[in-house]
Amino acid sequence: MLKKMNLPNKLTMLRMLLVIVFVVFMCLPTKFVWAKYVSLGAFVVASITDFLDGYISRKKNLVTKFGKIMDPLADKMLVASGFILLATAGVIPAWMAVIIVLRDFFVTGLRNFGADNNKDLAASLTGKVKTVFQLLAIILALVGTYNFGDFVTQSLVMTPIELLINIGMSVSVAAAVLATVWSLIDYIARFKDSVKVCLLYTSPSPRDC
Repeated sequence: MLKKMNLPNKLTMLRMLLVIVFVVFMCLPTKFVWAKYVSLGAFVVASITDFLDGYISRKKNLVTKFGKIMDPLADKMLVASGFILLATAGVIPAWMAVIIVLRDFFVTGLRNFGADNNKDLAASLTGKVKTVFQLLAIILALVGTYNFGDFVTQSLVMTPIELLINIGMSVSVAAAVLATVWSLIDYIARFKDSVKVCLLYTSPSPRDC
């Protein structure tokens, strides 16, 4: 089956595999210092594939239904695992990870309503902006934590590089949360008619919902 996939869909599948690599190596004991850099590398490469598969699919007109469904799912897997692990490590507040993960669950449900009513499932602009800020925030948090220890939450005296990374991560995380809420509102507006159809049973049969 993999041989029959186009390049964007292969990149999507690669991103899912890299999520597993990222999680496994990030969860290894801290004494395995090299493992943290493997996890960082896996996350960065996975983030790059997110950009490449969308760019290639649009440029070469390789947009498929598989890509419309699996590409956002791969993004959610990558982002959710990153924020959950960072929250577990105490690098970011847990409530931020909760907001981001719950938003993804809710939007997945909305997209299912849209699929049942033949709505366009392609990622919206707000979703793409949200993903960019989320990935940037996670990468900066990983870079800062791996190279400078717990400076993000504990150190009062920082070098200029540490300060820049800390500011960049803080701004990116805040922007990611705001973009997440913005994207949620956008998706609710986008699929509200599909949800209304099921709530009001205006479809041919309630079982269609």
